[in-house]
Amino acid sequence: MPRLQRLTLALALGVSALIFADDASAFCRTTTCDPKSGTCDVDAEGCVLSGLPLYWPGACVSFSVNKSATPLRGVDWETTETLVTQGFNTWLSVDCGGSKPSLSLESRSPVACDSQEYNQHQPNANIWMYRDDFWPYEGAVNTLALTTITFNVKTGEIFDADVEINSVENDLTTTDQGVKIDMLSIVTHEAGHFLGLSHTVKGDATMYARYNPGSTSLRTLTADDAAGMCEIYPPGREADSCSFDPRHGFSGECSGPVDEGCSCRSIGAPSPGGSAPALGLLAIGLVWLRRRRV
Repeated sequence: MPRLQRLTLALALGVSALIFADDASAFCRTTTCDPKSGTCDVDAEGCVLSGLPLYWPGACVSFSVNKSATPLRGVDWETTETLVTQGFNTWLSVDCGGSKPSLSLESRSPVACDSQEYNQHQPNANIWMYRDDFWPYEGAVNTLALTTITFNVKTGEIFDADVEINSVENDLTTTDQGVKIDMLSIVTHEAGHFLGLSHTVKGDATMYARYNPGSTSLRTLTADDAAGMCEIYPPGREADSCSFDPRHGFSGECSGPVDEGCSCRSIGAPSPGGSAPALGLLAIGLVWLRRRRV
């Protein structure tokens, strides 16, 4: 049985700024090495050099949106699905030397479950969900979303990815007018994590770890973001066959039987471990990592 780990990446809400050189490094890939362990090699820009880079091994991946969405912010699952699809398509349509990245995506929405979980012996879903009632992790006032990835530590293959959006603390908006906390910016950033990219110190990049309220800049990829996508999923790569079913098959329910109104809150998920420190210290705190044996 493959050894599995989970990591969690957070997009923080930040209004302060740090000056970086114009030639700050390009994209960073998420790897199997946990920077908080103190054993990873990290370059000057905060990219982890140790471990194996994470990636989806198949040519096809699916995602699902929880059917309850966010009544608190008045955003339904259909709108969420449209925005998430748009965010993913931004990544999937980049130009990799005349061809597109070697990955296709499909929606399996809506689903009943809104739990961040991975089942080793049952079907799964890669779920996008909101937290309307409370944010079950530290840093609630600063965090916009968390992406949790389950992967094989021996290969870097991603098995599952779940995204939680902090709707209880943030006034989310879905249009181009009166932008407050721009949903499309959030989902485009989190889609980058979903696909295997980590934070960068490149301040104009979609994978930059901070978001300024009212901005829509994270909707648009930079050349650095696009280069990261093309490195992970180059055209013509030797990918597993195309199946949109998650690992062990697809299910829109939580790991156990659920009622129609099930909320299926995250089960025993530990805290990411504190608020993010100063901007730019990617290896220390801007990428919040949570790992546990599955």
